[in-house]
Amino acid sequence: MIRCVVLCVVLIVVTLVSGATFLQAAPPQLARVSPLAVAPGKTVDFALHGKHLLQPQRMWTTFAARTEFAVAEDESSKKGEKLFCHVTVPRDEQVGICAVRVVTMGGVSNPILLMVDDLRSVSEATDNHSLDKAQLLDLPLAVDGQCDSVKVDMFRFFVSAGQRLSFEVVAQRIGSQLDSVLRLMTADGKEIVRVDDTQGTGGDSRFSHTFETEGEYLISIEDIRHLGGTGFHYRLRIGEFPLITAVYPAGGKCGEISSFQLLSSTTDQLTPLHVALPKVFGSSLVSFGVKNNPRGGTGWFQVESNPGSQSLEQEPNDELQEATEVVFPGVINGRLEKPGDRDHFRFQATKGQRLHCVARTRELGSPCDLYLSLHKTDGSRIALAPQARRTVLNILIPADGEYVLRVEDLLSGGSPEHIYRLDMKDAFSGFELHAEKNEYVAPQGGTVVVKVLAKRTGFTGPLELAVEGLGPGVSLENKKLEGAETLLKITLPTELPQGVMRLVKIIGKAKEGDHFFTVAANQREPLRVLFPSTNSLPTPLVETIALGVGPPFASYFELAVPGNKAYFPQLVGTSTFDIEIKRINEAFKAEVALVVNGLPEGVTAEIAPVEKGLKAYRVTLKGPPEIGVGSFPISIVGTGKFQEQTKVVPLENVTLQITKPLVVQLTLPGPLVAGSSQEAVITLHRFGAEPQPVRVHVSDGPAGLSAPIFVTIPSDANQAKIRLAAAADALPGKFENLTVVASTTVQGQNIVVQSEPVSGEIQTPPPAETPAETPAKTPDKPPTEESPSE
Repeated sequence: MIRCVVLCVVLIVVTLVSGATFLQAAPPQLARVSPLAVAPGKTVDFALHGKHLLQPQRMWTTFAARTEFAVAEDESSKKGEKLFCHVTVPRDEQVGICAVRVVTMGGVSNPILLMVDDLRSVSEATDNHSLDKAQLLDLPLAVDGQCDSVKVDMFRFFVSAGQRLSFEVVAQRIGSQLDSVLRLMTADGKEIVRVDDTQGTGGDSRFSHTFETEGEYLISIEDIRHLGGTGFHYRLRIGEFPLITAVYPAGGKCGEISSFQLLSSTTDQLTPLHVALPKVFGSSLVSFGVKNNPRGGTGWFQVESNPGSQSLEQEPNDELQEATEVVFPGVINGRLEKPGDRDHFRFQATKGQRLHCVARTRELGSPCDLYLSLHKTDGSRIALAPQARRTVLNILIPADGEYVLRVEDLLSGGSPEHIYRLDMKDAFSGFELHAEKNEYVAPQGGTVVVKVLAKRTGFTGPLELAVEGLGPGVSLENKKLEGAETLLKITLPTELPQGVMRLVKIIGKAKEGDHFFTVAANQREPLRVLFPSTNSLPTPLVETIALGVGPPFASYFELAVPGNKAYFPQLVGTSTFDIEIKRINEAFKAEVALVVNGLPEGVTAEIAPVEKGLKAYRVTLKGPPEIGVGSFPISIVGTGKFQEQTKVVPLENVTLQITKPLVVQLTLPGPLVAGSSQEAVITLHRFGAEPQPVRVHVSDGPAGLSAPIFVTIPSDANQAKIRLAAAADALPGKFENLTVVASTTVQGQNIVVQSEPVSGEIQTPPPAETPAETPAKTPDKPPTEESPSE
């Protein structure tokens, strides 16, 4: 593991595991955030908890914000388990549900849901599970907490007589597993109100209450199944804000001012609200807030912004003959105001036109589940929408004429809150697409594999996939989808730097007859796995996948040519040299595609593996025998593919030497001491068939250097050793002109070549060591005649 520090403490990991595979730096993972809301017009100190949060580059948000990461020295931050960020939100940002991701040098994280909320945030106390330890609250505010299993979180607060407060749990709407129950009690624990699931909020709870008596009260929250722990978080909002239970119509045309009638549990009727919907391409959910008073917090609601023509239901339209006339294609806004109510809408269509009608209810806070059917004007039914989590009616119009769309509640329910929107498109609807995951990480300049799945509802032909959001230079493989899925390989342009994130839209293109259609993928299916109880998600999460750019994929092979030199012989016209493959990662055993560039005119290269190419490839050069002598710089480019990552490795500074059909080289082992000798090595590079003996001799050496007059190297050998001797009186110093001259015959012609000059040195012998004096010994007997005399 390699650790480095860049601005905030940063970690990039590139590890070789058991010599088998390279692991890129791990992408960030988010587990939770605190607080559970950011505030309009304020800067919030935000903490993100998870894994691999080092070296942050950006916090992506679905709301407008300025973010600045803070350096922290605590142990969790140093380990990448916590990240602090200052988040500043514009004053005009609307209250509602939003999402964040973290982008690091290792990639992009999963999304986390939270709120934009103008209520002050406080954290739940850790020991507030009994009446006597109920946490005191100074209203208005919002409590960020977590329910523990078999425990109740309790809070106490003070109210004035006649004061009306709203209590709202935001839990499943921000991805929590909590199925909340709220209980309002007197100070001594007597229950006043108990609320479980509230219509239009999924599994969340909310209610409003007017207090007749001044004093202290209790509010408690728990999971109805008595579950709890990590993942059972909540935001308990308490204030004098309106609880919006329905909005009609539930949307409008993007870029225009729309009027909405709001229903609230805190008042009988709110004044109609006029707002400008944003100018956006396509359909999106937009949040708006309303207040009862400036200090009591904000109630909020969502509507759909859509570029289509908008039609409103006109009562009476309970019967087929009373059907409201609408524009097709376009958007219908309606409401089933009482139990058993049903609405009818008539429109003109032509034969061969497609009707793709998508109902939107629960994601807009409505409690109804629609039952859609299409009829002729005589009442005969020609199509029925299948019952699913999302109601969609598809049909190919059989003939020119007028048609009637009938809308009913599946359970025959009805109320002022049972609002709906129907998006009727004249669009291709024979399939739906989604990616297997919601976020991916690609190495910089590398390839990411995205499994794209198709849910076919009538169209069985091939689909051509494309992507938007990565800019020019992106390339795709496996982009033809003929069945239920394909592994789409996306190779990023090298210009995208490490540490950035792009929102990518996957597009499916199809042809039916003479018409071409495009369908954009949506991520509802994989997001449902991540947020199973959340009915409404920010539009960018649904329409795109997040693609983070991680570090470049680690190199897994290198190239080398011995001596960085290759030869091509005159007269013979062919030669070989080897390209060595150094496989840095032992698991990489695939072929390497090689190309030799820069060859002189008329010379070609054929490349073949040596022993399956695991260690080397052999290059065979062929060209005209009469080519002129010279040197040419050539380059070699190797292309490999490992774990879907293509690497192009260049090898520069290789010289191709056009030479006679014999090359001789002289190698000296080191300096030569005067009065001594050493063996030098003569190496031959032979070219052509039927090699002949080579006669060599040393030339142009310094004075005092001697060598054999001639040495003959047999035809079956390419190397020989000769002894060089330096005379005792040879002058010490360096020399640079020692060469070897070699002669032989090639194809019947006499060839004489000379080696490149080599450098060497003659050194003075080291001085003889003077023996140390030793004390004289008295001989045991007189010296003999053989003994030397002094």
